[in-house]
Amino acid sequence: MWKNKDTNDELVFTLINCRYDAASLRRFCSVSGYGWDYPDSVFRDVPLCYPELLFTRLLTMIVCSERFKLSPMGLLSVREVLTLTEAVDELKRGTFSLQARVLEYRTVSAGVEVDLTLTASRHQQTIWTTTLTLLSPNNKFRPEAQPDFEITHDPVPERCISLAVPWSSGVRCAWVFGDLCPLHAFTRPSAHMLWMFSRCMAEMEKHNGVEVVRAPLTVSVRYKQPVSFPRKFTIRVSENTAETSSTASFSMEDLRTRTLYLSGQIKQQSKEKAE
Repeated sequence: MWKNKDTNDELVFTLINCRYDAASLRRFCSVSGYGWDYPDSVFRDVPLCYPELLFTRLLTMIVCSERFKLSPMGLLSVREVLTLTEAVDELKRGTFSLQARVLEYRTVSAGVEVDLTLTASRHQQTIWTTTLTLLSPNNKFRPEAQPDFEITHDPVPERCISLAVPWSSGVRCAWVFGDLCPLHAFTRPSAHMLWMFSRCMAEMEKHNGVEVVRAPLTVSVRYKQPVSFPRKFTIRVSENTAETSSTASFSMEDLRTRTLYLSGQIKQQSKEKAE
């Protein structure tokens, strides 16, 4: 069931009485580096990025609405701030709600940006939320000129993971992710921005442990530019743990040219401090 609230220039869509779907989770895990058996494995959390996949329909309704002020053609994801207050597994305990809301539009040198807030909640308590910034680019837009996080990886604790992605992965990504940010025309299969984000999170879990992506935390991501398959990547991860909080940085780049596609940072706090 869905509800629409668009009075006073506010554009909001809400899906209520949603339920956990094991088949959807399994498809997500199969293309995002977790494996087909991930949802069935013992003591494995639902992946951090999985809830965003559930917003496919709501995002399409938002950008195709007559009240949406930008053309859906060519929209690009440029950055995202994800906040996790409770374990994503809470969504498996019963019905939950999904809400997509337009926050604001603003003009920038590269075009016009719009902030969308996506929220997953149970019993009116927010579990997972992200603010996704989309860009409608102008003719001056250059992906390499977009601002980046000032991330300096420490050579000592840094891990570099090489990843070869075949052409067929692009087809599988299109099957699983659909088109969360329509509408693009690529001559070769391309990596969805959510795929790049979730693949980095999967590698961080494998090499740094699952605690690095457990609540409460905030993840800030900048998407530099789309990437087509086949391609070889390098994922760089590093972690700095303090007494009350920890910070982990990650990035994805081309193995050969070192072209940066994504960079981000995880800030995690102890539950005592978060409360």
